[in-house]
Amino acid sequence: MSLIDPGLSGSTQYDEWTNTGLIGASNPGFPGFPGSGAWPSPIGSDAVGSGDATLNKTANGSGGGPFPSGSSMYFGGFSSAINNDGGTLQVADATPVANLQTVSFQVQIGEAWTYDFFDDILPTLSYNGGSQDLAATTSLLLEQYDNGTVTMPSGEETVYINTYLLTWDLSSIIGTISDFAIDFTGVQHATLFTLRLDQSDQPVATPEPGSLALLLGGIPAAIWCLRRRRNANAELAA
Repeated sequence: MSLIDPGLSGSTQYDEWTNTGLIGASNPGFPGFPGSGAWPSPIGSDAVGSGDATLNKTANGSGGGPFPSGSSMYFGGFSSAINNDGGTLQVADATPVANLQTVSFQVQIGEAWTYDFFDDILPTLSYNGGSQDLAATTSLLLEQYDNGTVTMPSGEETVYINTYLLTWDLSSIIGTISDFAIDFTGVQHATLFTLRLDQSDQPVATPEPGSLALLLGGIPAAIWCLRRRRNANAELAA
């Protein structure tokens, strides 16, 4: 599934990192497996019409970190532990639209052992160089692509490539937002395929799941992001 245009109104800005822009062939000089080496520079958005937002690694995980691999951005490491910290990435924009009120973020990420984000924590937003870690106002799971099965403590389970749409309503923030950043931590062995960032100087209404499904042409997987999670943690702890 291609990432969608969220249809923001007003003065807008757009950035997108295509799959081609996130792989090793497009990023010479970056570390290889397990990914714990330093990045030589941030990765700029590469889709036509993109602005100047950047993607950077801000932290390694447990024994590795995210790096541009052969077919995706890979959260590297040697561990076979379920839900293991794979490192943190940050999308940042130092020149947002004036009077920023809405930020929309899409991320397509492949699971490892049925997890994509470490501890199931979705991306968070901070602004003006702070560490606010604001949760999204709305979080939607647009699509789950069946990527095979894996043996879990609860039995055979499907692993998915998930496409998320998150929106932050920043209209209640007093003062000027001069920069912002979105951070997320993947699990070790997760794969990041593409990202899209949209922003606007107008507030956006919270969409109902049904209306979003119509916008997407009736895709049945357009649902509220009630995370699909197993009883694996309980069984592992038993």
